[in-house]
Amino acid sequence: MGVSNKGIFLRVKKILAQFLKMSEDEIKKDSELRNDLGVDSVDFWEIIAKMEKEFKIEVSEEQPPVVNTVEDIVKVVEERIEISQK
Repeated sequence: MGVSNKGIFLRVKKILAQFLKMSEDEIKKDSELRNDLGVDSVDFWEIIAKMEKEFKIEVSEEQPPVVNTVEDIVKVVEERIEISQK
């Protein structure tokens, strides 16, 4: 049995809050990384690296996922967890 969507979201939110030095309450599933949270392209790859470490997944830099919101990160993590369990 895998990790639940809510469990993944809570872990993603905690990582984002620590990285961005924000309160977890400010981070919602529909928060846009660039517009709402101020994430730039360098921050994005640092966040992805933290997600890879936290969830023991790999995200290709050659074919980066389309990620605009926190929910998009959760979906990418879920997909990579499913792939790694096969």
